[in-house]
Amino acid sequence: MPALTNPMPAPQPGPAPARPAIDRRGALLKLLLVLVLIVAASAAGYYAYKARQTEEQKAASVAATKTFTVQRGDLEVRLRVTGSTSASDYANIIAPRQRGPESGAMVLLKLVGSGVFVKKGDIIVEIDPQSAKDHLDDTLDGLKDQDNNVKKKKVNNDLQMTNLQQTLRQAKANVDKARLDIKAAEIRTDIDRELLKLSLDEAEAAYKEMQLDVPLSQQSQSSDLRNTELGRKTEVLHVERHQGDLDKYIVRAPMDGMAVLATMNRPGGETVTLAVGDTVRPGQQLMKIINPKRMQVDGTVNQSESSQIRIGQGAAVRLDAFPGTAYAAKVHSIGALAVGGGRQNYYIRTIPVLVYVDNADSKMIPDLSASADILLKTEKDAVLAPLAAVEADREKTYVYVRTAKNFERREVKLGADNGVQVAVLEGLKSGEVIKTN
Repeated sequence: MPALTNPMPAPQPGPAPARPAIDRRGALLKLLLVLVLIVAASAAGYYAYKARQTEEQKAASVAATKTFTVQRGDLEVRLRVTGSTSASDYANIIAPRQRGPESGAMVLLKLVGSGVFVKKGDIIVEIDPQSAKDHLDDTLDGLKDQDNNVKKKKVNNDLQMTNLQQTLRQAKANVDKARLDIKAAEIRTDIDRELLKLSLDEAEAAYKEMQLDVPLSQQSQSSDLRNTELGRKTEVLHVERHQGDLDKYIVRAPMDGMAVLATMNRPGGETVTLAVGDTVRPGQQLMKIINPKRMQVDGTVNQSESSQIRIGQGAAVRLDAFPGTAYAAKVHSIGALAVGGGRQNYYIRTIPVLVYVDNADSKMIPDLSASADILLKTEKDAVLAPLAAVEADREKTYVYVRTAKNFERREVKLGADNGVQVAVLEGLKSGEVIKTN
C-alpha cells in the first residue's frame, strides 16, 4: 500500500547525442555531375541510334529502288495498226439476180456450212425452184396461146387477101363489061351513051381505088402479124428468162477454199448467220469462198503517223483471239485519202492500210480483230535504256546512275525510241545500273 501511496518520480530524458555535420554543397555537385553524365550518355546513344537508322533507311531506299542494267542490243521502232483480218484471195457468192419479171424472194434449200473446205465445182447453194417452176408452166401455156394466135393471124391474113383479090377481079370484070357496052353506043340514044360513059368512069374509078387498097391492106396485115409475132417473142423471152433463173438456182464453188457464211438481220434487230430455210433477196451476199493461205489485215492508222509508212515495210501481225501468236507480214498498200471517224469522231482522220500476211495458218480466219506492228526503223547494237529512267529538264535529258553509296544524276544524249526503250548515244555504258522509278 505505501508503494501505491508514495510512488517514485519518473526519470527525466537526458540531452540528445550530437550528429555529425553534412556537406550539402558537395552532395549537390555530385548529383548534378551524375545527371549530366546520364543525359550525355542518353544523347550520345540517341544520336548513334538515329545515325544508324538513317543509314538503314538509305540502304533500304536504295534497295527498294527499281533499277535497270544498261545493255547493248537492237532497237526496233514500230507503228501499230489495228483492224481486222480478211482474205486477199476470195470470191463473193451472192443470191442470183433473176431476169424473170415476176421473180422475187428466194428460199434457201441447201447451204454449205461455214468453215467447210470446198472444191471448185462443188454445189454450195441450192434455192427452192418450185415457185419458179410453177410460174414457168404458166408462162409456157401463154407461149402456146401466142403460137396459136400467130397461126390464126396468118390464116386470117391469107383469107382476107384472097377475098381482096377476088373483089379486085370482080372490079376488073366490071370495067371490061363497061368498055364493051360503050362500043355499042352508036346505036344508042344520047342519054344512053352518056350513061354508059358514066358507068365506065365509075367502074374504072372503083377498080383503081381497089388497086390502091391492095398494098395498104397488105401492109396493115403485115403489121398486125408482126405485132402478134412480137407478142409471141416476148413470151419466148419470158420463158427463157425463167429457164435461165432455174439454172442459177444451183450455185457451184468458183474456186477451192473455205466457205464463210454471211449474216443477216432478223426482225427485232437480231443478227444471225444464214441457214437453210431463210429467205433471201436477189443480189444478197450469201457467203465468201476464201483462200485461207492468203490473208491480210485491213487496218487504219492516224493521219499524222501515215507519213512514216512505206509499201514493203515488214510487220508482225498478232491476233487478239490467240495471244502469243505472231505472223510475218508486209505492207501492201496505203490509202491516198483520209477517212472520217463517224459522227462521234468526225474530226479524227485515219488512213486505210493493207498488210499482207506471209505465213497464215488455220487460226487466221476472216473478221478477227488483229494488230500489225510495222517496222519503221532499226538501231543496230545500241545502248538501250528504258524510257521510264529518263528525266527531261528543259532541253536536256538525264538519268540516275547507281554509285557505291547512292545515285548520281548524269546528262545523256538520246536517239530513237519505241515507246518503251530508247537508244542512248552518249552518257551511258553497257553494264551500268540506272534508276527506273
